[in-house]
Amino acid sequence: MKKQLSLLLAAGFILTLLLSGCGSNPVAVDKPEWDTVADSSNGFSYEVPADWTITEDATGQGCVIYVPEDADITSGSSNVNILVQSTGQKAASAKEMKAAFESDLEGQLLANGFEKVENLKIDELKAPIGTVSVVSYDIYVGGMKFSQTQFYPLIDDYVVVVTATDIGISTTPSVDEVAEYVTLTLKKEG
Repeated sequence: MKKQLSLLLAAGFILTLLLSGCGSNPVAVDKPEWDTVADSSNGFSYEVPADWTITEDATGQGCVIYVPEDADITSGSSNVNILVQSTGQKAASAKEMKAAFESDLEGQLLANGFEKVENLKIDELKAPIGTVSVVSYDIYVGGMKFSQTQFYPLIDDYVVVVTATDIGISTTPSVDEVAEYVTLTLKKEG
């Protein structure tokens, strides 16, 4: 019986080796070159597409806003917005963040002047820096629809929010993919 099991395992191993070489090669996907950006004021670094540009932060909150190279920012553009601020308080836990989002995020968005909120989803992402709370939704302002995905890495005494805003103009990679990659490459230096 042991001999038959050993022969079966050996045959399976050989078959696996043979089949692993027989499949077609994966299709190459165009991926952008990525640059590492170091935020010296808060000690964080992350990666963004090398051909994306920084645009002015009209909010005055200290955000860094990245737009695709060919974006027409005069008429609006899909973008990735990164906000890093020290709070002086310990970051909330993933459980606390989820409870806060579930309690009344839609109401808070409506109170901020959005006309309608749809497709609200709350999730988590495991990243090298730790647990990341992820919230996505569609909002309407002035009759226009915007899709947003926000990543909230829970880091020490910082509020970190990476927001992908899609205004319906497709980009490659998508703003959601860029925001997720920024989050996955986020590091606290020192």
